[in-house]
Amino acid sequence: MEKDVPTSSPPSRELVILREKVERLLGKAVPNYNKADDRFEIPYESTHLVIHPIDWTEGRTLLRLIAPVIVDVNPTPALYERLSELNNTTIFGKYYVHDRTVFIEHNLLGESADGDEFRAAIASVAHHADHLVDPMLAEFGGRKWKEDV
Repeated sequence: MEKDVPTSSPPSRELVILREKVERLLGKAVPNYNKADDRFEIPYESTHLVIHPIDWTEGRTLLRLIAPVIVDVNPTPALYERLSELNNTTIFGKYYVHDRTVFIEHNLLGESADGDEFRAAIASVAHHADHLVDPMLAEFGGRKWKEDV
């Protein structure tokens, strides 16, 4: 008996429009970026920023801006406490651990994101991730996402 293989549905019209919008905004905001499947990646110092346009609710989209801070870290109560402190003081973004990697992420409503807001969010998320690499390594171990930096 054959198993049903789930198929992904085609992107919504709103998501297609958002992806095109992101490409235009990136062309004005950064000197270079890479397109990887349904995401966009911007190299930044010791990290990189991933911009992932996604369908959210019917007719609405989100822009997820995600940057790794450190990888191969052991989640400990002290790490979670530090991330909570950072979450209480950071304007753009939230910090969390997933699969032994500390990330910062910020979300924008896709339809209303404009050039100034987009540039501010990508600059803030990328800067915060890069700025925290060395202090987080010293405090919690792990390694840089990009070891050759």
